[in-house]
Amino acid sequence: MFASKTILLSVLTLNIWGLPGGKQLGLAPFKESRVQGICRELKKGQWDAIFLQEAWQKEDRQFLKTCGYPYSLDSNDPRLAIDSGLLILSRYPLHKAQRLTYPPLDLDASVLEEGEALARKSADLVQMEHPEAGPVWLANTHLVSYYGEGVLDKYLEVRRQQFVSFVDWVHQNVQGRPVVVGGDWNFGSHNPEIWKEKEAGLLGFQASKESEEYSTLSKDNVFQKEDQGRVDHLFASSHFEPNKGSLAMHERIPLWAVDINLSDHFGWTEEFLLKP
Repeated sequence: MFASKTILLSVLTLNIWGLPGGKQLGLAPFKESRVQGICRELKKGQWDAIFLQEAWQKEDRQFLKTCGYPYSLDSNDPRLAIDSGLLILSRYPLHKAQRLTYPPLDLDASVLEEGEALARKSADLVQMEHPEAGPVWLANTHLVSYYGEGVLDKYLEVRRQQFVSFVDWVHQNVQGRPVVVGGDWNFGSHNPEIWKEKEAGLLGFQASKESEEYSTLSKDNVFQKEDQGRVDHLFASSHFEPNKGSLAMHERIPLWAVDINLSDHFGWTEEFLLKP
């Protein structure tokens, strides 16, 4: 049972695949066209808050801030070519911004292939002043990706440590108040070694039943060769009840003679109902 006036909170998470490169082919093909397409979709959407990852370049972040959401958190250092790549957009005012920067990765001979070693993997936390729900904390992070050979995931322990520090940091700052956590975690329920940390660290946090039915690294994406499961997540604290979840930013856009996706990830949307 909910109060007579239902308060709905809608959140989107998306890794935009914004690696630097040429206008068309490069580390992230067709980035300029894809970012423009993401902007068009943002303008059509009715989300309260947007969690973006891999918005590496300043010009892309500046452009995405013009796409229908008047408030933003951009903690990236403008003096750096690549920083966290995180960006939070909001329909409502944002306050009390904080950032957690994870320890840097050890650089090795494969650093040119492992571009994320050049980034400052981080998490952003900020309080959104929702006109009906009141203050709601938002926590967005991007954990280190999979790099390895065959079944070897050589950054598994690093990713686990990043996630544990993220969860601890959120709890310490939020102090039991309403919060939505999410982003590109680069793991899912198919990774039991880390998923158990999610179950323990986010006890009482919920997502929709649909959230485990879809892949965000899907073989239906033109930029993916195989299905790699669900790595993009949104969970809300026990102040909320999940309403429904769905894929977002997964439709293809026409480009020359082919249709392409907006990113190598599909986005994910969750709607949460505030408990009375």
